[in-house]
Amino acid sequence: MKKIYFYLIGILLLVVSFFLDNTFTGFFVNNKLGFFDGLAIFIYNIEGYVLFLFVLIILFMFKQKSKILPLLLALVLYLGLTQIIKVIIARPRPFTKFNFPDLGEAGANANRSFPSGHSTGSASLVRFFEFNRIFLWIWIAITILIMFSRIYLGMHYLSDVVAGFVLGYAMGDFSIFLAEKLQKKGYF
Repeated sequence: MKKIYFYLIGILLLVVSFFLDNTFTGFFVNNKLGFFDGLAIFIYNIEGYVLFLFVLIILFMFKQKSKILPLLLALVLYLGLTQIIKVIIARPRPFTKFNFPDLGEAGANANRSFPSGHSTGSASLVRFFEFNRIFLWIWIAITILIMFSRIYLGMHYLSDVVAGFVLGYAMGDFSIFLAEKLQKKGYF
């Protein structure tokens, strides 16, 4: 399947997700899964750069050194672009509207919901696991779990995590593309 179809499907899912935001969020306000609370809080406390460090270690372990430059490019894009979009959009987080416990995100962070940084960061790393199908599917599952936990905790709407996934995947894709072009031209 051509990559353009993945992006079109992602954009379609994003559009649909805006219509489902309140339904999904309301569901999790009223239906807590006790066994998932601890895992969701654990995921909440993981910073995005930790995921990049973890992937960097895996790339070194499996001698995927050609992916290190694109990984660094993806990290820069993730840290910069995600925060810029969050400040520009300034969408209030679901916990400001729905009855979720406060996890210490009040203040300036209360208006930085779109896109989900956790989802963006983890999705930007998907392409870096293409050297091993098992790792790839495990990372996709981890990314979905991260996305789910963000909605579950009331930190993000469904559209926030879907946008984060599409944006993150595009960042990873662009980073690999750009690094390949720079290497072909002899810059690295």
